Amino acid sequence: MREMPPFPLWLRGHHDIRRFCLGTGIACRGSVLVRTTANGSPAHSQYKPDGPGGFVPWALQVLEVSDGRIARVCFFLDTARLFPLFGLPLRLER
Repeated sequence: MREMPPFPLWLRGHHDIRRFCLGTGIACRGSVLVRTTANGSPAHSQYKPDGPGGFVPWALQVLEVSDGRIARVCFFLDTARLFPLFGLPLRLER
């Protein structure tokens, strides 16, 4: 059994998220999100750009909603195993 995510990362609030997205997370710029659900919760599959040819899976993002607001986002990176379970393609073309 593997722990998820495979690296420690804790972001809290708009400032932390923005700093990450414009720093280390910039590699995800241009990603495509596809709506889905996970255990009754709203979720998105995230596909990162893969050169000029399309997009490859990066993460399954599961949202925890409380009082109508996003309280937590959990990212699951085992996309080769998870995406097929959700009927999600392992590649998106441009």
